[in-house]
Amino acid sequence: VVVAIDAPLIVQPERRAESQLGSAYGKYHACAYSANLPFLTYMNGLAGPHLAKLLKAAEFELNPGKLTTYAAGRFALEVFPHPAHVALFGLQKALKYKKGHVACRRKALGHYQDHLRTLLAKEVPLVLAAPLVREVLHPDATLAKGKALKNLEDRLDAVTCAYIAYHCWKHGATGFQVFGCNDHGCIVVPHLVA
Repeated sequence: VVVAIDAPLIVQPERRAESQLGSAYGKYHACAYSANLPFLTYMNGLAGPHLAKLLKAAEFELNPGKLTTYAAGRFALEVFPHPAHVALFGLQKALKYKKGHVACRRKALGHYQDHLRTLLAKEVPLVLAAPLVREVLHPDATLAKGKALKNLEDRLDAVTCAYIAYHCWKHGATGFQVFGCNDHGCIVVPHLVA
């Protein structure tokens, strides 16, 4: 089992994941907010570190360096979809589907769907038959309003995270880069493998 989680899992004072990620992906506008305990406490965002404790108790390995090609076992990876989009879709700039005018968000979500559909068709075509995937990749899904549009964003990110987990398991360390360190917290970003 490999799960990819879009939330900070390990947050220690010396965490450098976001600053390292920003150095590599800042020019693509794919940076992450700094994950530190005061910020997460203020934002009611301690669910990730709590989840990490539960995963450890369930014998999940949180060190991405231990994930090898087709590894047996249980692994949990902290990921961030925006740099993954840049890396996997070959983008020059991160997709801006989270904020802004609704029309611009819908357009970006349409691009997101197109890129994700193309990637999945190439890498794991059977996934496209799954009802959830078909639903979130359907062009009309971007016509959603309000909470339903936010739900579409979250579901597309969930499909992306599931793909990242598969990609990292399939390719092992040659298929991803780690920003930060396991002791203080790290973010895994997949990259295309030739």
